[in-house]
Amino acid sequence: MDEQQHAAGMPKNQAKERSLRNTSVAKKVLAGTLGLSLLQVPLLASADTVSGTSVVKDSVVSASQDSGSTASKGLNPADAKITKAQAESRIRSLFPELKDAKLNGVTYGEQNVYPSNTKKVWEQNWTIQQGNHSMGFSTEVDAITGDILSYSYPYMYPLDDSNTAYYPPAVSEQEAQKIAEAFIPKAAPSIKAGTMKPSNQNLYSSNKALFGPVQYSFSYTIDVNGIPADNESVSLDVDGNGNIVRFNRNTYQEDYPAAKATISKEDAEKRLKQGLSVTLAYIPSTSLYDTSANREWKIGYVPDRTLEPMDANSGKRIDTIFGKDLEGPSQAVSYTALKASGKVFTPNKGGQLTSDEVLQRVQGIAPGPDYQVQSNLSNYWGGTGKQVWSLNWSKRTAGINRDDSKYAYVDADTGQLLSYHEFQYPDAEPAKATAPSVTEAQAQAKAIELVLAHYPNAAEVLKLSDAKTLNPASGTVYQFVFQRFYKDLPVNGMTVSVSIDGSGKLLSYNADTYLSDKDIKTLDTLTAKVDAKDAQQRLLDDLSVELRYISSGGYTVDNTYVEPAVRLAYVPTLNGDRNVGYIDGVTGKTEASSLLPVSNKDKSAALPSDAANHAASKDLATLLEYRVLSPGEDGLLHPDAELTLGDWIQMMAKGVYPDQGYYGGQYQPVFTDVPADSPIAGAVQLFMDKGWLKDVKSSELHPEQKLTREAVATSLTTALHYNRLSKFFQQDAQALSLSDANAIQDKGAVALMLKLGLMDAAGGKFDPAKPVTKAEAATIMVRLAHLQSKVDTPLNQRRY
Repeated sequence: MDEQQHAAGMPKNQAKERSLRNTSVAKKVLAGTLGLSLLQVPLLASADTVSGTSVVKDSVVSASQDSGSTASKGLNPADAKITKAQAESRIRSLFPELKDAKLNGVTYGEQNVYPSNTKKVWEQNWTIQQGNHSMGFSTEVDAITGDILSYSYPYMYPLDDSNTAYYPPAVSEQEAQKIAEAFIPKAAPSIKAGTMKPSNQNLYSSNKALFGPVQYSFSYTIDVNGIPADNESVSLDVDGNGNIVRFNRNTYQEDYPAAKATISKEDAEKRLKQGLSVTLAYIPSTSLYDTSANREWKIGYVPDRTLEPMDANSGKRIDTIFGKDLEGPSQAVSYTALKASGKVFTPNKGGQLTSDEVLQRVQGIAPGPDYQVQSNLSNYWGGTGKQVWSLNWSKRTAGINRDDSKYAYVDADTGQLLSYHEFQYPDAEPAKATAPSVTEAQAQAKAIELVLAHYPNAAEVLKLSDAKTLNPASGTVYQFVFQRFYKDLPVNGMTVSVSIDGSGKLLSYNADTYLSDKDIKTLDTLTAKVDAKDAQQRLLDDLSVELRYISSGGYTVDNTYVEPAVRLAYVPTLNGDRNVGYIDGVTGKTEASSLLPVSNKDKSAALPSDAANHAASKDLATLLEYRVLSPGEDGLLHPDAELTLGDWIQMMAKGVYPDQGYYGGQYQPVFTDVPADSPIAGAVQLFMDKGWLKDVKSSELHPEQKLTREAVATSLTTALHYNRLSKFFQQDAQALSLSDANAIQDKGAVALMLKLGLMDAAGGKFDPAKPVTKAEAATIMVRLAHLQSKVDTPLNQRRY
């Protein structure tokens, strides 16, 4: 059984923006919560998700006599250099789609954010109405420069789908890039010519899908004073018709430090490499937050310590969460084994736990009787089909819910505590700083006690890191990270983190990454072939530094707001990439880490040799470009390999969501032969949600069965929602005239495929039982893609 089958009910896209609460400690561990690869990368999480103590978004507005609109607290619209009317005129002129939009209100300053800020922007709230349907959205314009800061084409507008860009796109990616780069100076005139560089750090880029919509994503960094800056970037999407459908500009409105560094690059590199060694570890080569079925693993060598940025003038290391100086040289992380004592976690082995049973299990961390509790059974965000109990304790004062709340998520099957955190309102009275009543040693003992009581086999698989962190100014917070080990090797990115305040109160607990049975089987096959000394030398040879402006702050960590700050620093790079990764333990090559999902830019590959001269090479190349297909471990496509039903379902699903990032309902196993951890579970879920498997009446899907031509015809008829029409064509003359008509069961589906040109009947014979090869499926799918702008129900259309 998986050591942790599911965690808090968090959607996958939120997993990409994991809380940074633990990072200030975990980044100092071999494999921190976010992992070594992201420690020097700009933190792209939204401000309200950074703290382990959640905060509610709450707008604070006051009437502005100057503008007749509202303004954020601490801001005066009279300071704006771009008027409200000019801001509206600019955004309407740049985005013609807004001609049908009604401007409902304009606010000076960002609203509905906490902590509140003094960003000088015009926030515009729009509505688009079509009949009884309406869509609301907002845009932002910089009130000082006039730059467009935020625009996104309203989802599902227009409702008739007439503007959606389908395959084949009217503009190529190269043409779309020219459109994007011509548009940026118009939308952001403050960007100086020659300061913009293409970037691969856009973690949230949208994807072009074979079945639409076709979109191209581009992102750029912008130099300040000739130096790269974390706070300066532009990202935008251009659809296949050449329209700008999303635009985002990130900028820092305060002054930047001088661009002069007193420490040389050579000196910074020397300090970074001093005493640096490597540690052998298991490393996820795909996103750690993918479902277990999609994870891939490697064994490799990672730096034995955190490679923090260095202040370019003082030479001191910088804590990237608090933006403060770290004293002394960097030290290798060490670990302490845990001893089983006291209460040890015992998994439930009966049926699913009730809410009362779960509350009994967490009574040791539950708040007192002045809190009331609500419980809810929900699905785990990882898509395994498992469930968790969500517990919410809230305290009411005078009938108004304005006090803090506590949240916990517990595995509904095993009873394992997955996470616990506080939820604090923005106007809550901050706690006064007091001397701690418990020592660090006492807090550590409590943290160990909690882990032993709530984590499976904690004494055998976890070790306590000796990493230290800065304390927030508002009071003492002790933070502890327990590293997950397997066979005496750390598992990169898998930790349990605990925060305890100076009074001994638990602030947060997180243990929502896990190893599945499939993961463990994969790890058992991995053996390092590269010597540690060779890996260390490769690391030292490829490691360098880059001078840049780095940013921190704008978020809350354990109830303490971190003020935004920008510093001039040297940041580590590996092979010129800021995404510092590891040395592959088998090949000895430098690799980038993939603990979080990354942009799909540059994922396309050249057509493998076994497909280059194939009759279907053009269609195979298209599926490779749109990430429906990818070469196997041998680097080949095997175009003439016969497909199974499971292969077909996976290919079709990737035609809609090429990276398996399907955000539909959680997979609830319906077929006994497609368990939640099946590699095709997500694809089967998509088929079910779209009604593409509605004719399957059996409890078994038989994904291993050979895919026949008739099965493809029936599948596509259902996907196009032509089931009733196919019954009408059951006696179609064209289908009945086929020489093998008597062997065809679903003549209506076959007739439709022939009429639509999706399939052929060479020599007047359909061959309904003939297995379909990968190349044949590629041709059919490309033909289907050409039809998407012509059918009434495109495959990417959501089902309601």
